[in-house]
Amino acid sequence: MPSPMALQFSGLFLLFVSLSIRQADADNISSNASSSSSCTVTGPSAYLGSPNNRVRGWVGQPNNRGTIDIVYSSLATIFISTYVMLCLNVPSIGESWWSVAYRRILWMGVSIAGPEFVLTAAAGQWAAAKRSVEAFRGAGYEAWTMKHAYFADMGGIEVTPPDFVPFRVNAKQLHYLITKGYLPYPNILRKEISDKSKQDTVAKVVTCIQITYLILQCIGRALQSLAITTLELFALAIVVCSIATSWCWLQKPTDVEFPIRVHMETSIAVVLLEGGASAARPYRQTPLDFVDDLCPSWSLNIQTFINMPIGPYERPISRFGNDRFPYLELRDNTALFVATLIYASIHVCAWNWTFPSRVENILWRIASMIILGSTIAFWMFESIAVWYRYNGGEKFFYRVLNKLDRLEDIETLRVKKAANPRKLPLKGEFWSIFPLALIYAIARTYLLVEAFVGLRDLEASAFVNVNWSAYLPHV
Repeated sequence: MPSPMALQFSGLFLLFVSLSIRQADADNISSNASSSSSCTVTGPSAYLGSPNNRVRGWVGQPNNRGTIDIVYSSLATIFISTYVMLCLNVPSIGESWWSVAYRRILWMGVSIAGPEFVLTAAAGQWAAAKRSVEAFRGAGYEAWTMKHAYFADMGGIEVTPPDFVPFRVNAKQLHYLITKGYLPYPNILRKEISDKSKQDTVAKVVTCIQITYLILQCIGRALQSLAITTLELFALAIVVCSIATSWCWLQKPTDVEFPIRVHMETSIAVVLLEGGASAARPYRQTPLDFVDDLCPSWSLNIQTFINMPIGPYERPISRFGNDRFPYLELRDNTALFVATLIYASIHVCAWNWTFPSRVENILWRIASMIILGSTIAFWMFESIAVWYRYNGGEKFFYRVLNKLDRLEDIETLRVKKAANPRKLPLKGEFWSIFPLALIYAIARTYLLVEAFVGLRDLEASAFVNVNWSAYLPHV
């Protein structure tokens, strides 16, 4: 299979050939159409009256575009970026292809409706993988990389104890078993993980080309004072968020179907017996819940609110869910906040655009400001809640003293404190965030609807192509 570098050079060569061939097609694009409310159509139909219905020489692209071109290009960019960007966890063994496909479609919908939530999950997974690499290398296992950590956290490693059914472990649980001497270090090569990953290089190249085209298209239209549609702006915001998500998942394997099984000599009974009081409680996900709780992050809030346990349909769980948001350090959380703030700010760019009606313009302004304000408010609430909920002051104190061996991991604190919900102020958190979340959802829905509804009445310049847009390969 050709290497990514070869594909890139091939794409550049084809682009150079295209530029050379079209050099004779001069750029007299926007001047005619921008001064009129209707666009002049140029193309093969304009030459039907020529002698013998034939045209000699090269015929350039039309200097305009239609509504279907805008819709098709925007939807193609949204679909490609969200589909290729997703790196979901390993499915259950024997799970039907329809179930896997349905889960992917569902998360594609989440990536479109709320791409910042997928970015938050990806950033948390990146932070958890980074902590895993630090822990393994601190224990002397230098061969453990980010790819190994991602592979374990997505359910790619399954242990087979002698007295229990096989179950999956994440990187933190695997580190516990290895450092306690219950399991030898699994000699899993990076190439072995890459072999199980099904990354489509061609799809990634096409995605990069389409994303680049959309970004340059929007920049070019702004520079040439051509109207940008709300659908293109909506797609641009999703693309920006998808780029950040793809960076977080750069080392995460894609579409792994089966885990790697690792034989475990020590019985689970011994592990639980030596685990102390925290291991004596009944588990909900796997027998190693006392090491790291694999419950979805939202379940703590909902469980405390409805006063009912929310657990899996089976024990131990057959796969790791994709709806877990690992803890982020303050620095990483700040970087995530900046990324989501950029995403939210893109919608504000249409503040002074021309909409089909004055009401739609005002509603867009209100909705975009709600998205921007909610992003800031959510970050503030979550930062305060995490600090209060997990004794951040004590965590910082121990760091100053460089006594990390005395510091309980933030995820371990989550497990212990979940056992005593009376100490958790989650009901207050729920009621303080719920109204804001509801308003946010309404604003997001309006932006999505208006992105399409606004196409019914556009400025004439919205149908004029950028001078050099025909030179760029795109879908």
